[in-house]
Amino acid sequence: MAATALPANEIVRAETYYLPPPPRRGQIPEDWSQTPGAELIYRWYDRRMNRRTPVPTDWVPDAEPAYARIDDGRWLAECSACRSAAIVSVADPRYGCVECLRAWVPLIVPEDIAAAEAHALSLPQRFWWHADDPRNPYRPDPEPEPPVEPETPTDPEPEEPQP
Repeated sequence: MAATALPANEIVRAETYYLPPPPRRGQIPEDWSQTPGAELIYRWYDRRMNRRTPVPTDWVPDAEPAYARIDDGRWLAECSACRSAAIVSVADPRYGCVECLRAWVPLIVPEDIAAAEAHALSLPQRFWWHADDPRNPYRPDPEPEPPVEPETPTDPEPEEPQP
């Protein structure tokens, strides 16, 4: 198995993907265990990509939320501003973009994460989309509204003579 192959029996999350680099000989390994899941990508970018990306401190007001989806065995979310995607943590439901440096937006995750992962693992290509995600290609079409019948003017009833 290649070093970059995804595990066959689990879905990759930020906590299992964004890991510290191996220590140099004689040095103590870095401990990222206290870093929140959503912030791991920032540490990973700093160390592995040599890009200094500040961790957001604010939230984008009135922002469109990001939806977590399983994409070929990885929990991903897509930035609505620049469309880049990153592996996310479903345990820490916030998403910040390291490409366009967008601040935090809410991350929508499924109510039953284990069921979504089990469903994806049962498929050959391991994909799962949130039912409410507007980018879901398998999103069911909304129920058509019943046609509204136009009101037809009715002729008034003829008046009956009064005695």
